[in-house]
Amino acid sequence: PMLRNDVKTAVQSHAVMETSNDTIPKGMTGLHSKFTETYNAVQNALALKLAMDLARIFDLSDPVKRPAHKQDKASVLVLAALFNVDGVSSSLEDDAARWVTGVTQPTSTGRAHQDDVAAALSDVENKYRLQDRATCRTAILDFVALAERLGVDGTKEKAALGRVRDFRNRRLAHSLIDKAPEELPRYSDLHLLLEMALKAEKFASMAVEGHDADIADFAQRKRENSEGYASCVLGGLKLIADPQNPMA
Repeated sequence: PMLRNDVKTAVQSHAVMETSNDTIPKGMTGLHSKFTETYNAVQNALALKLAMDLARIFDLSDPVKRPAHKQDKASVLVLAALFNVDGVSSSLEDDAARWVTGVTQPTSTGRAHQDDVAAALSDVENKYRLQDRATCRTAILDFVALAERLGVDGTKEKAALGRVRDFRNRRLAHSLIDKAPEELPRYSDLHLLLEMALKAEKFASMAVEGHDADIADFAQRKRENSEGYASCVLGGLKLIADPQNPMA
């Protein structure tokens, strides 16, 4: 749940940032606004906020100093390490086998008939339990595979996370000892890491809680709300930019 909340926070930051980028510059084509500098500052702040959201979601301290599975962080990389601890995955599969609470047997007459129905329902229930075990196992494997891509040299995932992490640690943390990061995060890094965070949250929810926590509806609601906000901002900027407006 903590990881899900962090992902939702990132989704909202992304929705506001992207909607404003999609709506306001295009709507202001041919018009001049004295508030351009402030708009750029707001957009930059949103990009920084999203970068920090993602750095938190994929946070990991030096695993040499402290093993990943012992770090107190609700992050994708720590959860992946926990999934790899002996006994954790098998315990979650045992929990998954209890997702089925039992199949109610309809009332009927005749002892023999009741026994046959009970045997059939038991068989159905066992099949569901096996399927739920397999579903849990697949979700764990998918989650771990996704997390492992972040550590593979040469992948765009590792490069993106490296830029975001360096920016958070060396620039925003304001270290005077470490040199400034050589490469700043890119918008493509933020998009890529957010997509990975959404997938990771979905796999984790299925593995641990047994439900598909696809937050596409949540993302759509945030996008629609952001579009309403951007429309209001655009309307105000266009009004101020109108030379006939006495406030211009």
